[in-house]
Amino acid sequence: MKMRARRIASLLAFLALASLPAVAAGQAGKADVLRGRVLPADGADARGVRVFARAGTFADSAEVDSLGRFSLPLPEKLADSVELAVDAGDPAARAFHPARVRIGRDQVAKEQEVVLLPLRWTIRSGRYAGEVVEVSPERAFRTACERCSAFYRRVASRADSGRTLVQSWPEERFPLRVAFDREWSGVNVTRRDSLVFWSEARELEEVFGAGMFRPTTYGETLPVGEEESHDVVLVWFDPEMHGASGLGSAISMGAEIEFGDVRLGRQALSADASMRGLVAHELMHTLGFGHTCAWRSVLADVRRCPELRADTATPEDVAYAQMAARVRALQREGRRRWAIEAALAGAEWERERGLVMR
Repeated sequence: MKMRARRIASLLAFLALASLPAVAAGQAGKADVLRGRVLPADGADARGVRVFARAGTFADSAEVDSLGRFSLPLPEKLADSVELAVDAGDPAARAFHPARVRIGRDQVAKEQEVVLLPLRWTIRSGRYAGEVVEVSPERAFRTACERCSAFYRRVASRADSGRTLVQSWPEERFPLRVAFDREWSGVNVTRRDSLVFWSEARELEEVFGAGMFRPTTYGETLPVGEEESHDVVLVWFDPEMHGASGLGSAISMGAEIEFGDVRLGRQALSADASMRGLVAHELMHTLGFGHTCAWRSVLADVRRCPELRADTATPEDVAYAQMAARVRALQREGRRRWAIEAALAGAEWERERGLVMR
């Protein structure tokens, strides 16, 4: 438990959202052309997408080329910032959510990169491979109550306060090492407990079509010297939790998860059919996802929308998780890429224009 306490005490969680993402502005020199590219998160063709720039009384637009690149001439006397919006040239043919960012004057000389979120995500692997799911960033961040979590847990980028990231594990850390902590609680973990747990964990992997977890021993998760392990999920029976309750958590430094923890009541791994889905639910929490009442989900909030609770991950769960992973991978490749915050601001831009999303 001391190791767990050190881990939790040494990590911080951040929660922030700017209504319109902006790169900080400062003193800058002249920039004649605003250049950049758009990157569809699903790898689709970006042709037909148009970029709109506005700064004071200046306004112009350009269509992106076959590689998603664009360039827009800027006025010699530029305002403190430029508003950049991205949308389909023909809204009736829209394939991506509109995006909007504000770029500080000192940043316009850099190439601007915007990751576009698709209106529909085609599931790439697993039980639902090939299914098409309508996706919306606003829906992923929708909460069931004022203090409730959402499926996407947003965190702010410390390096760039204008960006909104989704809590996640770095892709290279999978499969995560999962171990039963038999030392802290003193509660015996039986072979049957392990079989029930891993049965649900393996089903979750089958649904996603990915190897996400691998069993290990508690001793193998312990730090070597001062070096902490950042690919571990510990599972333990909490004597203070009664019945079949569970609690899954993901501890992160910014957006990058570094430790997962699953606490279970002693009866949580019983053979009772009513307990089915509890392990998958808590493991989804350790992957960084929160409760939702926005669709039928293994993470449906049982207190507020029990009728939406599923026994394992649903097509919507998988689609939103896959999209978040792809966006995060693109953002890690390029630090200045906008994505989720731009789509959220784009939805607001949509409402300002009085248009209705399809």
